[in-house]
Amino acid sequence: MRGWKYLLEEELKSLKYLLIVLLLTAAIPGVSGSAYGIDWMSDYQAGLERARIERKPVMIDFYTLWCYYCKVLDAKTYVDPSVIAASEKFVCLKINAERERQLAREFRITGYPIIVLLSRDGTETKRFYGYQTAAALKTELGRILNDAERLDALAEKYKKNPGDGEAAYLYADELMAKGRFKEAGKILEKTVRRGNDARKADAVLNLAICRFNEGSYKQAASELAKFSSRFKSSLRIDEAELFYGLSLLSSGQKERGLEALAKLQERASDKWVGREALRQITLARQGAE
Repeated sequence: MRGWKYLLEEELKSLKYLLIVLLLTAAIPGVSGSAYGIDWMSDYQAGLERARIERKPVMIDFYTLWCYYCKVLDAKTYVDPSVIAASEKFVCLKINAERERQLAREFRITGYPIIVLLSRDGTETKRFYGYQTAAALKTELGRILNDAERLDALAEKYKKNPGDGEAAYLYADELMAKGRFKEAGKILEKTVRRGNDARKADAVLNLAICRFNEGSYKQAASELAKFSSRFKSSLRIDEAELFYGLSLLSSGQKERGLEALAKLQERASDKWVGREALRQITLARQGAE
């Protein structure tokens, strides 16, 4: 039977490892440990906006500064390469529950650490209480990513009635989330051709995004420009303009792309899409140096 000396030694090892990680990250001004691993965000609304645009589920880590196992998660689990790789398929949020008390109340957070997983529309799908090993967390994240039930259900509904614009849109959108842009594009083309459909604007935009992800940048830019002109009141206009600027950059029209992104950044500087536009401008200019 393992005695108290063994348990003390294990706790000391954890503390020593944690101290090393904290010292290394503290030694680099302006850079947190997450800069070398998981791409953490701290703005909940911006995270949801990003999840919607990037079609990714959300992982939220609710923590406090005094929580010991929150720090062990940072020092052991979140630096594991397999967890970092899995996290790239999620929008990851680190929320200080004592600073974001209202949000913590909304999620019924009563202990720490707690990891909450959301679908890209903000619906909670699962939560984990307490410390999670790297192997356990990687497995659970993989299950969320590989869950085929939703896709199968949407495919069945679409096949029963291919003329249902809503069913077609939702099935294509889920295919896009799985990276199957060519298949999604074929469905969206039919939806767009049908004419006056409640999902017409969304279908037009998603089809252009499929073109972008398939590498047809000039065609994407042309379709996105038409979308912005035709559907000016769309709630997704910022998303369209982000992909428009990226399509121009990717097709070699750098100056036009930078100009489009700069306009978006100026207009939407308080949103994630505006900050992403600024990041893309910075990357494009750095690449030219």
